[in-house]
Amino acid sequence: MVIKGIVEYDGTNFFGWQVQKGKRTVQGTLIESLQQILTNKQFRVIGASRTDAGVHAENQVFSLHFEEKVALEMPKLLRALNALLPGDVYVKSLELADDSFHARFKALSKIYKYRILDGKRSPLRSRYVWELPYALDAGVLESCASLLPGEHDFSFLKMTGEKVYRKVKFNSAHWERKDDEIVFIIEGGHFLYKLVRVLVGSMVYGFKKYGDEMFFRNFLEGREGKVIVAPACGLTLVAVNY
Repeated sequence: MVIKGIVEYDGTNFFGWQVQKGKRTVQGTLIESLQQILTNKQFRVIGASRTDAGVHAENQVFSLHFEEKVALEMPKLLRALNALLPGDVYVKSLELADDSFHARFKALSKIYKYRILDGKRSPLRSRYVWELPYALDAGVLESCASLLPGEHDFSFLKMTGEKVYRKVKFNSAHWERKDDEIVFIIEGGHFLYKLVRVLVGSMVYGFKKYGDEMFFRNFLEGREGKVIVAPACGLTLVAVNY
């Protein structure tokens, strides 16, 4: 028996999604709350994306796996779960899924956004944006983003922690102005550890230092030794597609 869930969370005070001994994680928090409800029942919680420490999610998908069929009312389980969860985690929906459903392995693509507040500060948004003291050029950043659709080999990024598969295919990538923020939106089928933050950091660094897309172009081809990682606070998992 499998249940599909969608959860929203503010990642500021979490050490990421995945359970880590002695650390507060989203997956661990969900498991602890579910254990109080599903007493004496064996289950597993699997997330679509293993978001890093400080990264947020609007629609993180998880699957709840039972070894046998369990009599559960979804609305009742949803209310009970949200009553136990802390204020920075909220399960938006729960529904019965096909037994073959797996939140991570069945995912076709994921969409992330990265928010930057350039040229100013905002105490009310500082947990969710990268605050920069200078203005960015949307045209230069968009030129960088236009290089991303397609497949790229990130074997040169040793910090990714991936042992085997380092090729990533991006479906789309672009920057857009939203009021006083500039936002990067990217969709792909597979993301490496910290990859979106590295892409954003490299694009911003290239603009600040050189004023064009050449640094980022060289970076994608593995011809730049410098790796810049943008802060986690600006990154949000927007959606997972199946």
